[in-house]
Amino acid sequence: MINSIKKKLGIILAASSCYVTSLVILPQLAIAEQVTSADGTSCDGTVQNGKLNGQGVCKYPDGASYEGNFVDGKPDGKGTYTFADGGRYQGEFRDGEFNGTGVWEFANGDRYEGEVLNGKLDGKGTFVSASGARYEGDFKAGQPSGKGAFITAKGDRCEGEVTNGKLNSTGYCEYSTGNKYEGQLRNGQRDGKGVYNLANGDRYEGEFANGKYNGTGVYIFAAGGRYDGGFQDGKFHGKGLREYANGNRYDGEFKNGEPEGQGLLNFADGNSYEGEFRNGKMDGRGVYSFTNGDRCEGELKNGNFNGNVVCQYADGESYEGEFKNGKKHGEGVYIFADGTKVEGTWVEGKIKQ
Repeated sequence: MINSIKKKLGIILAASSCYVTSLVILPQLAIAEQVTSADGTSCDGTVQNGKLNGQGVCKYPDGASYEGNFVDGKPDGKGTYTFADGGRYQGEFRDGEFNGTGVWEFANGDRYEGEVLNGKLDGKGTFVSASGARYEGDFKAGQPSGKGAFITAKGDRCEGEVTNGKLNSTGYCEYSTGNKYEGQLRNGQRDGKGVYNLANGDRYEGEFANGKYNGTGVYIFAAGGRYDGGFQDGKFHGKGLREYANGNRYDGEFKNGEPEGQGLLNFADGNSYEGEFRNGKMDGRGVYSFTNGDRCEGELKNGNFNGNVVCQYADGESYEGEFKNGKKHGEGVYIFADGTKVEGTWVEGKIKQ
């Protein structure tokens, strides 16, 4: 993420390796207008005991330059180092390296402000990428490490303990959407156990993986109702219990956020259905029981009986035959409580005369 700078900035000027123009000799002091070293480095400054000391300017063969204070021939104190690629560091130096506090502007538009150690980001600082993303906190050996916060370009913010350049700890996140998360983070993502509060008032508490609800958890709807069970990729999945705001209650299997497979649906009015579900609807084979004691068993499609169905009524009567869209339709037999049997064709719930 952040490349360390390994280049040494120091230059030691010895009489055997430099050419001095315009030199005035004083006791233990020489003032030079320009000093040129054997490698082509050109410096303007003050030479004392054969080395640059005090304010000076150096231009290096690769196109880089340094302007600032020197001690014994090395940048030391405050100064500005400009890289050949256009990047720049302005701040404190010690023993020829970036050491102390400074502002580091990279050629690609990234920017760092904070502490540096031996030419690397180290200590407290703020790194802002050219894209607008930023990190505020501790650095170690050129990488985010320790306590810190990552802020995306759109304003999402997560803070916690950083290892290997990413958040790996219990942390806290606030998102630009207004959502908030508190819990475990792994590689900068929600991973492990946590609580996610949505801006609309909904709340999830449970397990996460790769930033999404995965595992088991509880989702509470602000509008009423809740779900308790399995999750996969942010959706209800596996075994679960869903309580709806209207009083209905489903206990069974889920897939992609909807009832799918075997389940029991208890309605607020007391009716119930037990059987197969598909895409959130009663679909397949099942039994529908009414509060008055009526009971129908058979094939359903899109939430209604469709196909062959057997109904036993509370008054002792029964029907066995075809249904369409929840009504008797097709061939069927109706048996009254006294044993009278009516066999024929039904249309929209009525016997065809």
